[in-house]
Amino acid sequence: MRQRLRLGLAALLLLAAGFGLGWVLHKPAINARLYAQNRLIAVQVHLDEAPPDYVFLAGDSQAELQPPAQRPCGLELVNGGVSGASAAVYADLVETLTFKDRPRAAMLSIGTNDLMLKNHPLDPKAAAQFEASVTRILRRLLAVTDHLVVTALPPVGRNLARYLEPGAVGAYSERLRTLCERLGCRFADPFADLRDGDSGFAKPGAMRDGLHLAAYRPALRALAPALCGAGPR
Repeated sequence: MRQRLRLGLAALLLLAAGFGLGWVLHKPAINARLYAQNRLIAVQVHLDEAPPDYVFLAGDSQAELQPPAQRPCGLELVNGGVSGASAAVYADLVETLTFKDRPRAAMLSIGTNDLMLKNHPLDPKAAAQFEASVTRILRRLLAVTDHLVVTALPPVGRNLARYLEPGAVGAYSERLRTLCERLGCRFADPFADLRDGDSGFAKPGAMRDGLHLAAYRPALRALAPALCGAGPR
């Protein structure tokens, strides 16, 4: 068992080392699943050893890249983010996780990897598939926590206009808001200060590479009122 864990973690490090922007934009979803298989070993280990009271982060790289030393709501942070995961990929992944103890709160940030132009995100069929996948994620997380916060999609850099659909940023965020109203989670936008109006694009300097935030701690701090408050909404 220990040998398998060491091999899995080693593979995780190798995959993460090569997990650049080009990987996300050009490689097929099977690579995201390959990375996730190893990433989830570390996530499950942390879940198994977490204290009874903790905060769980779920989603794609917008969750995984949050610095682990932070203590939202004064609690330990268990990071279940998987870089490169689309909503459909993460819906499958989150169902494989076992929660020994219920997190006091959970955050979901998902959708960035669903914005790729090649997937035609504004097509009604693609948008409906996104909503169906997110619904699966929300139902799974609401089964293990009484307090779930879902974030809007962050904006994207203008340098990625060839690859991503900025118009889907607002459209998919509104779908997330509507789902939370229906299912009983809380919707929040910790990226509001980064947006260049309603364009879907980010203000200059807000993004590190057009896809990832220049700084992640401010986003988690902005979530504190929603994440640490009482009640589902």
